[in-house]
Amino acid sequence: MLDIFQALKEKEEASLHLLKEFVELESFSFDKQGVDNLSTHLIRVFSEFPVKAESLKEEHYGNHLRFQLGEGEKQLLLLSHLDTVYPRGTIERMPFQVEGKKARGPGVIDIKASYVMVYHLFELLQQTNLKDYQIVWLLTSDEEVGSPTGIQAVMQEAARSEAVLVLEPATDSGALKTARKGGGKYSIEVHGISAHAGLNPQDGANAIEELAFQITNIASFADWSKGTTINTGEMKGGSLFNVVADYARAEIDVRIEERDEIQRIQQAFDQLRVRNPRTRLNVTGSIYRPPLIKTEFTGRLFKMAERIGRDFDVSLEEALVGGGSDGNYAAETGAPVLDGLGGYGGGAHSPDEFLWIESLAERTAILYGLIQELIQLDGTWR
Repeated sequence: MLDIFQALKEKEEASLHLLKEFVELESFSFDKQGVDNLSTHLIRVFSEFPVKAESLKEEHYGNHLRFQLGEGEKQLLLLSHLDTVYPRGTIERMPFQVEGKKARGPGVIDIKASYVMVYHLFELLQQTNLKDYQIVWLLTSDEEVGSPTGIQAVMQEAARSEAVLVLEPATDSGALKTARKGGGKYSIEVHGISAHAGLNPQDGANAIEELAFQITNIASFADWSKGTTINTGEMKGGSLFNVVADYARAEIDVRIEERDEIQRIQQAFDQLRVRNPRTRLNVTGSIYRPPLIKTEFTGRLFKMAERIGRDFDVSLEEALVGGGSDGNYAAETGAPVLDGLGGYGGGAHSPDEFLWIESLAERTAILYGLIQELIQLDGTWR
């Protein structure tokens, strides 16, 4: 593997050229045109390989994208996504740039570095006999907002795959992700009664006060011993300081590490009741993304990657992280999943997002080694 790693390092200039192209094609989750423009460009770039490219049409979000290399009946699945958290125009304030060993720009690490990795991977795989295997690369268009439409494609492809390799970025320290928390979002609305705060406050029912009570109650649903956290991330309510508020709303983020917590949390939200009977409570939401729990087969995939890394003096670690990915959904099908195989750097989802450039060659070599080993083992590792 050392020779593969060295060859990939020599492609750094070409890698950065590709990366710049991908980053500068902005693809905000809610910008269908931008996401679809990126898809069109990816199809054009990857047309130099003997791949089948399929655009999976969506009406409101961008179209999902599926590439297939090889014609075999057995399948290995690579997961990326097209969308980023950055609205159109961000590139003007946050241009792609190379600063020493770092590359910067919106989405550079989450997740456009993975496109460069797959490009070089497909170059390398031209010398591999894929008569029994197909490598499918699926890019969903709405991962950053929970994959409301992408989930179906992810689970369909994962269900027919021997292994799922998720090209989300590694942790900032470079650790692979063998487990992820699940996530949920709940909206809490309180309808009260408006009144003058000075003349007749007794006629009102303050929605903000009721919401404050509910938020305090909801915070108690957290269980740190089980990895369950609750965060009130947004609050709105009232109109003027001298008016009894007749409406208030809060958005709640929930993260869970254990599957059993899904039912407990849902029941807790379902059982919320108003303290002030003159107010009305409306609760919506759910745990929409299940946890990705480390399994025996996840552990085997990690050990493979660890051995491959040692071939060129890279020491890999594993981690449980709080954020979710499409890997969470893939794992629900029972397919073995290894996440965080993308590049690493820091500042994801922020103006400081950056990629360590050397991680492109390193993680591409590990990805290539994993695929080669999985093909050679031909399912006997499970």
